[in-house]
Amino acid sequence: MENIILTSINLQSLELIIQKSVTAAMAVSKPETITNETEQTFSIQELANYLGVTKPTIHAYKKRGIFKYYQTGRTVFFKKSEVDAALAIGKTKG
Repeated sequence: MENIILTSINLQSLELIIQKSVTAAMAVSKPETITNETEQTFSIQELANYLGVTKPTIHAYKKRGIFKYYQTGRTVFFKKSEVDAALAIGKTKG
């Protein structure tokens, strides 16, 4: 970090410096945020269709902890990446 000595600075210059710093900091962290927001999720019915099983089967898998799930109120959803990872682990186990 550079050592900068300021003898005087007006409000507009200070605002500009802060704005540039915040914009640069946000640009660094933005790609990770976009990745998380666009992750595909499944409802119980969508996951049943994806796996070719029935809704009661998905409920049984959920109860047994085979797939990690998220719940908001009464809405349950599964992340596709986590479902695919659980399926890959299941294939390697036998």
